Amino acid sequence: MVRIFVLLVVMYSGVYTVGAQIIQPIDSTYLYAFPAFVKNVNRIKEKVWPGMTLGPACIFRLHGPAFLTGHPQPPAGAKLVGDSIYMFPQADYGIMGTSQTEINKHLTAHNNYGQTHYVSLNQFYAELFHELHHVYQRTHIKQLKFDNPADLLTYPEDYHNDAIHQYENELLLEMLSASPKQLAEYINKFYSCRMLRKDIIGDKYADYEKNVESSEGPSTYCEYMYMKEFASTAKEREYINKRFYFTLVEPAYGREGLRNRFLLSGMVQCILLSKTFKNWQTEYYTSGLTLNDFFFLKFKPHNVKLPALTDYETKAKYFTALEKEKHKNHLDAFHSQNGIKISITFKDIPQLKGLDPMHAESVSDSLVLHSTLLKLAKGNNYLTVANKSVATYVHGQIWKVKKVTLFVPENSIQIDQDIFICNEENATIRWKYISQVKTGNEYIVMLE
Repeated sequence: MVRIFVLLVVMYSGVYTVGAQIIQPIDSTYLYAFPAFVKNVNRIKEKVWPGMTLGPACIFRLHGPAFLTGHPQPPAGAKLVGDSIYMFPQADYGIMGTSQTEINKHLTAHNNYGQTHYVSLNQFYAELFHELHHVYQRTHIKQLKFDNPADLLTYPEDYHNDAIHQYENELLLEMLSASPKQLAEYINKFYSCRMLRKDIIGDKYADYEKNVESSEGPSTYCEYMYMKEFASTAKEREYINKRFYFTLVEPAYGREGLRNRFLLSGMVQCILLSKTFKNWQTEYYTSGLTLNDFFFLKFKPHNVKLPALTDYETKAKYFTALEKEKHKNHLDAFHSQNGIKISITFKDIPQLKGLDPMHAESVSDSLVLHSTLLKLAKGNNYLTVANKSVATYVHGQIWKVKKVTLFVPENSIQIDQDIFICNEENATIRWKYISQVKTGNEYIVMLE
């Protein structure tokens, strides 16, 4: 703690450098709160999720420092800045977004505090608790199925399904304040909605929904419980209402925000199980069932006749059609960007190292627009695009990338012997090329 105090005294005085690392005041704010977060999660984890163990956790700023704790093998050269907290440059490991990444062969939860949407430190650290639960799942709950991101991109945009899904999510929200009698009625309707929608979208996409809920529901429940436990301001309470309640029932159609809605429907099922059954968490993780199947096993619902959903159908028919039209508009906007166009074709399909499925949009069966993250690699070659639009042309599955298109400032491109290089704030490419030609405002490149 003495090390952190000394570091903070300097940091609060303005920008300074540790080794080659530039440190800014925002870094001090999150570093100072890091030990308190570790103490908080150790205090509540048994209440929130009995049996959960904590893996390594990392907080960072893009192009800035990363702070790591709870790691059995910190990076070589990392500086000890506090009790078991190590600092190293974020760029050394290419850590991106709110996710999990292997650092020295240990899966590590991480979050980027340089993002601008946080209303408080608690929101940021609640998200990190969410990611720590994913580390626990992937490390210890081997039978748990995770969703296939490719299924989201081809999920049917059907207005009948959208209408029932909207009604279903409103039922879920009502369940949180329902009497025991009302709860039983709502669960029967919820079950009936799921059966109806399965007939519309088919087993593949019904399983996709369940797999999202199975892994993300518990992690979002952890995030929710952290906020409920530590939120203390009106702004934080407003955030809880918006993030966990309103977003669930806010009308949405097609694939817009689809995966996030299943995070929340999974969370609600966790809340209802916690209200009704003691230590259900261990039983669920050892059951081999999806969360939704486990939920129905415990509550034992039956099929009932649903009310006429005429208003839901009318709205869904209109807005689902608009959502489909958006895909074309987004593609037009992508091709209207400033900068020079880079059109890349790969000789061999590269490894897909990272993407954000919640911010990937399928324009067609073979074209995907990414807005937050795309990482490709092959041997020593790499391509990383973060918080910038990039298009991929895929072969059958999202991870089989054949071509990539993006727009960058012309002065960010270099040709170094047989290496094609792009260095700009949101896009980094270093890849051995087979051919490259510049025609007008476009580089056409064939990469190995």
